[in-house]
Amino acid sequence: MSKFQFPVIIEASPHLIATSETGPISPAATSETPDVLAMLLADKRSENTRRAYRHDVRAFFAGCYAGEPTPERLHQFLALPTPQMTALILRYKAALIVEGRAEATVNRRLAAILSLVRFARRVGATEADPARSVDSEKTTPYRDTRGISPEQARQLLRTPDRATHKGRRDYALLLLLLENALRRSEVVGMSRSDFEAENRRVAIYGKGRGAQKEFVTLSPATVNAIKDYLRGRDANSSGDSDTAPLFASASPGRGHLPLTADGLYKIVGEIAARAGLALKLSPHRLRHTAITLALDAAGGDIRRVQRLSRHARLETLQIYDDNRSDLQGEVTNLLSRLLAE
Repeated sequence: MSKFQFPVIIEASPHLIATSETGPISPAATSETPDVLAMLLADKRSENTRRAYRHDVRAFFAGCYAGEPTPERLHQFLALPTPQMTALILRYKAALIVEGRAEATVNRRLAAILSLVRFARRVGATEADPARSVDSEKTTPYRDTRGISPEQARQLLRTPDRATHKGRRDYALLLLLLENALRRSEVVGMSRSDFEAENRRVAIYGKGRGAQKEFVTLSPATVNAIKDYLRGRDANSSGDSDTAPLFASASPGRGHLPLTADGLYKIVGEIAARAGLALKLSPHRLRHTAITLALDAAGGDIRRVQRLSRHARLETLQIYDDNRSDLQGEVTNLLSRLLAE
């Protein structure tokens, strides 16, 4: 029988602290023990990726070791043999399922900790290899990609008060999202130098592209909206330097602070509520909206819309087109008429 034991998961005790029969397993970390998490984060180019990894690894250690992922706790975890490490990760997965976490959340949390172990193997900090024994949850990607209707989108654009600085910023943000299908990380990552009004384009750092810029052509309406917003920026915010964020806080005296991904999420949600939309709206749902409306306008030409969405695989656009057309519902009606005869 293995000496590695887990406590019983009960509601009053959420932590899955790894223990042995004689107490916690805690090999002493030495001064030469590498901080594997810091090394893993330094290996990622995107700040959004680093933030996500940091959050998910911290959640794992909070659940399994009741603390932060310090180098000592990392060493304790990475010193486990494969069977014991696998058992700990599987118990953590089970706890996430009991908590009612979505499949995508469970998979992201597992991917983060398995990436940590895989990186640790590369640098010689562990010999464990639990990946082959930890299965992801089955998910259906892009279940609902339809977004909102054209009229609802127009209602959103009418909602910001463009007589105010904040309203002009929010209007420009909505146009960027709805006309260009941008991801929120791409929007908040822009600096002033990324916006080229005379060339009607903006540079973004696309998903998975690291430090490589990609140019997106803007409509005249979006260019004018961004120019109107920038003209009204607080003169004391240093917002006209090339390195200043393109979109910043609209609070007085805080115009030098960049708009964050969470901030953009809240802005879209608040505008949707003021516009009277019943559904929960996010920047990513506006991306879905832009792609779906583009497919409508392009008559389902997924190759043309791929340039807008910047999806690497045409199969992903096919899912959008199927959801837009509701082919399943169409065939169901055909069967219904056939059976009625």
